Amino acid sequence: MKYVSYNEEKISKLSFGTVQFGLDYGISNKNGKPSQQKANEIIDYLIKNGVNCFDTALAYGDSEKVLGKALPKDAKVYIVSKIKSDIFLSEAKKSILHSMRLLNSKKLFGLLLHDSTLLTKWTNFHNNIVSSLKADNLIEYFGASIYTSEEFDLAINNQSINLIQIPFNLFDQRALKYGWFERAKEANKLLFIRSIFLQGLFFLKEEQLKGNLREASPYLKIVQTTSEKLGLTVAEFALAYVNTVAQNSIILFGSETLQQAKENITNYNNLQTLESKVIKELNNAFGEIPETIINPSKWKYR
Repeated sequence: MKYVSYNEEKISKLSFGTVQFGLDYGISNKNGKPSQQKANEIIDYLIKNGVNCFDTALAYGDSEKVLGKALPKDAKVYIVSKIKSDIFLSEAKKSILHSMRLLNSKKLFGLLLHDSTLLTKWTNFHNNIVSSLKADNLIEYFGASIYTSEEFDLAINNQSINLIQIPFNLFDQRALKYGWFERAKEANKLLFIRSIFLQGLFFLKEEQLKGNLREASPYLKIVQTTSEKLGLTVAEFALAYVNTVAQNSIILFGSETLQQAKENITNYNNLQTLESKVIKELNNAFGEIPETIINPSKWKYR
C-alpha cells in the first residue's frame, strides 16, 4: 500500500468508503448491504493490507455503527465523517459526539460538510464553530464535499477548510479542466477523490443502460476497447487513470463483499502507471462529456 503524507500524517492512498455498509448504494450493486460479520471480515482484511483511512457519514444509514463494530480497538486509523449543513449550524457538537460513540472513536480525523449550502454564506460565525470543534479535540481537520467548480472555488479559498472531497474519474474531468489538483497543493489542502467508477456506470453493459444513460454508450465502448488494448479490466483501467493523474490525493473505493475488497487491493498493488500519451488520448476523448452522464443526480432511468 502506498501512502500520502499530509502534515506529518501518513494516510493510505486508498480510503475505504463505507456507504455500502449502511445503504444499498451504486447502480451496479447486486449484493446489497453486507452483514456485520461480512463487514468485519472486509475491514480486517483491509487493515491487514495497509488501509488506514475510512470514509463514512451519519446519513449512510447504520454505516457508522457497523464500521465502529468492525474496527479493531487498537488500530491507528483516520476516520472522515460528514455532516449536513443544517445540523452543523444547530447541533454540530452533539452530532459529532454521537458519531464518535457509534465509531468507538475518541476523535475524528476529518469532518466534511455533506452538502455545500453553507459555503456561499460562510462568515466568522462558522469559523468559530470549526475552531471550537478543534479546540474541544473532537476533530483534527474540517472540510467539504463539493460537486461544482463554483463550490471548489469557495472551498479552496476558505481558511477553515483543510480537506476537500471531489468527484473525479475517466468521464468527469473537471478537476483537470479547472486545475483543482495544483490549486489544492498550493493551498496545502488534502483532496479525497470519490466516484472513480462513477457509481458503477463503467461496469454496465449496453443492454443495461436505461433512460438518459443510453447516451453514455459510445463513451463506455471507448472504455471497454481501451482497457482491452492495455490488457486491463475496466476496474483496473479506471483506477489506473485516477491514480496516475492524482498522485497526491486519497482515492475512495467501496466493496460490498470480501472478494471485491480483495480484488480492489490486488488491482491497486499491481497497478500500472498509464503513459502520458494514453492520458492525453483519454482526456481528449472524455473532456466534454455532458453533465447528464457525469453527474448521477441528473440520471434518469426512463
